[in-house]
Amino acid sequence: MWAVRGVDFETRGILEKAAQRMGKTMGQYFNEEVRAFAQGQIVKSEPQVPASPKDVQNQLDHLTAIVEGLAARIPEQQKQGFWKRLFG
Repeated sequence: MWAVRGVDFETRGILEKAAQRMGKTMGQYFNEEVRAFAQGQIVKSEPQVPASPKDVQNQLDHLTAIVEGLAARIPEQQKQGFWKRLFG
């Protein structure tokens, strides 16, 4: 048996009620719900690993393809008009 010291009665009551509403025992509730919550908190607090140069290049290639695809949809006259207006 495992006992957690320092948990006040109000907190225990809330946890018992939550477990009952989910149709779980206190042990099941802690093993599934509380554990999942705690793991989520750990993942949130872990520093993010920077993207590798390969990942950055893949993202840039993807964005370039999107921009090129959008540019291809614009008729040539409008492209020239835009640049003339911009630098005209």
